[in-house]
Amino acid sequence: MSDNKSNKITYSFNHLNYRHWAKAGISKESTISKEIVVIKPNDSIQKAVGILSKAGGGILVLEPGEYILRNTIRLESNVILRGCNKDSVLLSVKIHGFHYSTGQPRQSALLIENKHWVGIENLTIKYTDAAFEPLDKDSMTASWDKAVFHQPELRDTSLFVEHIWIDHSKNCWIKNCNLLWAGSDPIRITNSKHITCCHNYIDRSYNKNDGGMGYYNIINSKYVHVTNETIRRIRHFTIQKGSKYNVVNNNYLEVDINFHDGDNGFNLIEGNTIRIPEWHSWHCFQHGDPNQHKPPGKMNVLFNNDTLHKNKTREYCEKGKAYLMNTSMNGKSVLLTDWKLPDNFSFYHHKN
Repeated sequence: MSDNKSNKITYSFNHLNYRHWAKAGISKESTISKEIVVIKPNDSIQKAVGILSKAGGGILVLEPGEYILRNTIRLESNVILRGCNKDSVLLSVKIHGFHYSTGQPRQSALLIENKHWVGIENLTIKYTDAAFEPLDKDSMTASWDKAVFHQPELRDTSLFVEHIWIDHSKNCWIKNCNLLWAGSDPIRITNSKHITCCHNYIDRSYNKNDGGMGYYNIINSKYVHVTNETIRRIRHFTIQKGSKYNVVNNNYLEVDINFHDGDNGFNLIEGNTIRIPEWHSWHCFQHGDPNQHKPPGKMNVLFNNDTLHKNKTREYCEKGKAYLMNTSMNGKSVLLTDWKLPDNFSFYHHKN
């Protein structure tokens, strides 16, 4: 199945400008001030961020405990929000929000908007203002259930809150965090560039049914680097709407990687492990619904991934062979190339 060349491959290896992939992630070493402010759970995170911002930036250290968030924390340029330990620092989200179709603004726990050099490190974010757990399965082999992904969450319709939203920003990062039980998207990156997400554990979201919710979401963004993450029990990992030159490598996913709606091509998916649970609704690599979404862009490369679909089929993962997402909604979603690649080749590390 994985190596069937039933569709013509239009683009050759020479069409790649893979030097762009070496630029993914934050673009240089941070020059953030070493000034440090330390706060405790009853202190105001927003006030402390403001103090550091006025001082030109620095590191806000959160001591152990539970920090209640009833309003969005707006992070500022040149400020790092750092927990002293991700397992002992909890940002407990009690914000309520509604689906975009209602016309109300999107809500998020942490917002980075029109900023640069902002870091979020070593903490746990969890939605805690619902009296019930997200609807999903504990076992990889649990049976498919329409309610998980294809029926609205009606127990509480005010849980549409992203954990972290990065918008129109540059050189920002999320590192070594637990992002648990998100209201909707655990990570949403829009209109941004040079973003690094690494060593995070992402698990569960309340809203992950049809209608654009519950994504690890990269939208109209460039040079995003997602690496060494664990991503479980959300709807999709998505690259879409003009996104280009992003690198997704060395992650473990129990969700599909989805070129959802009109990305701009030249994204790299390399060296990931993907295991699709039996109760998940998609294959390892997907595009959007042809009746609703635009096709993937050209030259989206899949290489040396270790995949296993719920039907026990290994999909598009033969060692040393490069695959491309099909730019047509017709035929197979993924096409095998005939590129001749040297042993130990890596698109991400290869520089010319």
